[in-house]
Amino acid sequence: MSTLQNTISMMKTLPEADLLKIQDFTKKLSKNRELEAVDEAVGRFLPPKSREDIYRDLEISRQQAAEGKCQEMGEALAEIRTKYGL
Repeated sequence: MSTLQNTISMMKTLPEADLLKIQDFTKKLSKNRELEAVDEAVGRFLPPKSREDIYRDLEISRQQAAEGKCQEMGEALAEIRTKYGL
């Protein structure tokens, strides 16, 4: 018997509650694989940043915050939700 056939055979004997747990776990695995694929795709289009790049971006961010060129996270998220209909 193949692994798939064994798995199906075992699942046929499980109660509904256990099958729902398996379904939930399978969805999580699938979601993780989707996220990994997205990360890989982003990595192909955006070059990795060096430590110096990160520190420079952080300094720019701090300067912008000190100058008041920033927004509260709640406001920013609300705008994104509105913009994309989330």
